[in-house]
This record gives sequence, C-alpha cells and structure tokens, in this order.
Amino acid sequence: MEGASQLFGSGLKYFCALVAIELRNMEAIGLAQQKMLENMGVLAQRQAEIAEATLRRSLGAEASLPASASGIPAAVIGQVTSLKTAMLESQANSNILSELAARGSGEVANILQSRMIAALDEFTAALQQAIPPQPMPPAAPIQPGSPA
Repeated sequence: MEGASQLFGSGLKYFCALVAIELRNMEAIGLAQQKMLENMGVLAQRQAEIAEATLRRSLGAEASLPASASGIPAAVIGQVTSLKTAMLESQANSNILSELAARGSGEVANILQSRMIAALDEFTAALQQAIPPQPMPPAAPIQPGSPA
C-alpha cells in the first residue's frame, strides 16, 4: 500500500510540475507577443516617418522648366541627380526597415528559445523526480568461447 501512495504522491508532484512549466511557457509567449507588438510599432513609426519625408520631398520639389533650349541638358541632369538621390535614400530606408524587423524578430526568437530550453530542463528534472532511475542489473559475465 505504501508503494501506491508513493506513486500517487510522485504522480501528483509531477503533474503540478508540468502545470507550473506550462504556466511559465504561457508567460513567455505573452512576453514574446508583447515584444512583437512593440517592434511592429517601432517599424510602423519608422515607415510613417519615411513616407512623410518622401511626400515632403516630392511636394517640395518643383519641376524646373528650362527657359531656353540650352537649359534642357541642365534640367535633365537635375532630374537624373534627383532620381539617383531618391534611389539611394530608398535603399537606405529599406536597409533600416529590414534591420529593425530582423532585430525585433531576433528578440522574440530569443525569448521563446530561452523559455523552451528552460522548459526542457524543468521537464527533465520533474521526470527524474517523479520516476527515479532504477539501478541497472549486473551484467552477466561473458563465458569464454561464447559470441560477444
């Protein structure tokens, strides 16, 4: 009868340990979701800043019409220079947004990975406590001349 109560007590402790592990897992998931939302907010804010700057630059730039035929090359060169600047700024903005997104994703992944590793360690400890390792029976001696 004592073995049954010990088994029941161990099983109850194991169950409680599993519930505690799951509660910590849910807490980590909540933290990861919160971090994800914060990162999405930062990313959206930066995108809005980029869009606003682009809009201001577009509305502020006046198309320069050449006064004479000799001014056409200068106007074209000005437009080419403006286009090159816009392309470079666009690439820089894209790099910034990509970096922000990658950093945010890395933070979330780190939270979840750390919790998963901790949960596995906790599960192993709970399992070892609930079911202690059984001693190995002694190995039978190898008889001379028998296959190993």
